[in-house]
Amino acid sequence: MFRVFLTKINLNNSVFLSLMKYNMRLQSICLIFCFLINISFLMGQHAQTQLSAPKKLDSLLKKKIALDRLNTAKRQYTIQVFYGSFEATTSEMERFKAMFPDMTARLIFETPNYKIRTGNYTTEREASAELEKVKRRFRSAFVLKP
Repeated sequence: MFRVFLTKINLNNSVFLSLMKYNMRLQSICLIFCFLINISFLMGQHAQTQLSAPKKLDSLLKKKIALDRLNTAKRQYTIQVFYGSFEATTSEMERFKAMFPDMTARLIFETPNYKIRTGNYTTEREASAELEKVKRRFRSAFVLKP
C-alpha cells in the first residue's frame, strides 16, 4: 500500500512539475507581450499637422461650383410645347398656362420662330413622363435633349 502511494505521489509530482513549466512559459510570454506593447506606446511618434490653403483656392472652388451648376443647367431636358409666329405663340402660351397652371413655361425667340418651352428635367425618363401629359393637349410637343 505504501508503494502505491509513492507511485501516485511521483505521478502527481511529475504532472505538477510539467504544469509549473507550462505556467512559467505562459507567464514569460505574457510578460514579453506586455513589455512590447509598452515600448510601442513609449516609442510611438505623436504629431499634429496643420494644413493651410491659399486664399485663391477658395475663389477657384467657388468659380468651379458656379460652372458646374451652369453645366448641369445646360444638360437638362426640356419640353418644347409649340413654335410659330408671335401672335400664335402668345395665344398658345395663354392656353398652356390655363391647362397646366403648375408648370412654368418660357417664351423663347430663335430665328425665325417663337417657341414655348417648359420644365428642367435631369433625366429623359422624367421629361418623357411629363411629355405624355402635355402631348394629350399639344400634339406637336416633344422633348429637347441637351
